[in-house]
Amino acid sequence: MKYIIMDLEWNGSNTVDGHFNEIIEIGAVALDDSMAISGEFQSFVKPKITRKLRGRIRELTHISNDDLKSASGFAAVYNRLKEWIGSGDNCMLSWGNADIAVLYENLKHYDMLDDIYVIQNYCDAQLMCQKAAGISLAKQVGLSSFAEFADVDIGDDLLHRAINDSRLTAKCVAKMFKPEFFAEFVKKADKSFYDRMNFKSYCIQDLNDELIKPTEFMTKCPDCDRYMTRMTKYTCRNRKHHAAYRCKFCRKTYNVAHTFKVTYDGLEHKVTLHQTDPPIDPPVDQSLQDLADVSETPENEDTKETKDA
Repeated sequence: MKYIIMDLEWNGSNTVDGHFNEIIEIGAVALDDSMAISGEFQSFVKPKITRKLRGRIRELTHISNDDLKSASGFAAVYNRLKEWIGSGDNCMLSWGNADIAVLYENLKHYDMLDDIYVIQNYCDAQLMCQKAAGISLAKQVGLSSFAEFADVDIGDDLLHRAINDSRLTAKCVAKMFKPEFFAEFVKKADKSFYDRMNFKSYCIQDLNDELIKPTEFMTKCPDCDRYMTRMTKYTCRNRKHHAAYRCKFCRKTYNVAHTFKVTYDGLEHKVTLHQTDPPIDPPVDQSLQDLADVSETPENEDTKETKDA
């Protein structure tokens, strides 16, 4: 397999369709199966959306507007990159998944999405290297910080340049590469991979949303594992639906929060409970006949629980 360690630099632009991250440099290093460098690719990309670079980008990358004047446009540069990658089995690796997302964004903008499939597999080098180094994946360790941690020579090259960051990432990958961790994080870069990558998860605010089933609100007491009765109407705060529930067996009252998050894989339902202190015993609002009334003890469950009691 050919391992393509890629890094991109881009300039943020505002278009009629919203914010666009326009690529201004592509850098890549190829590693063979023995983790030895077998080739490099570097090219500036002449921007078309915003002709001048933002000041922050110039300071961060040390790329000037003059550097981009004589560069080819994105389509021409990407076609050269495709030729350089070739048709053999390959995997793209980048430090974090921002680069593959921006590459997809640019190919979509130029109506070239079919060309993304020259990349056959993808692996997040950051996750793989952190796992190999025993660093929690909950942390986001920057490239230079990881290189220092792993005792990888950073050298004198300026960072935040695509080719230099690609070289440093390649050094980290070569040093930390372990087949079992690569197998854990490598993904086939097919349509479902990009659909998942671009899916924007969201929390449902409307309790009448068709994705929420009424039974989702049936909440059990954490002590006796019996269904509780809802005492108050729901209020929505911080993307959570809150209400007070009462266990008629334990005679404890809980503040219950339901969160409904829609992900690429479907609906995720999370319930958190906090017992009120001191316990309260408010009267049941008999007028509550909305969706949440299903939180009452379900049919036949009351008989079972009475016998158990």
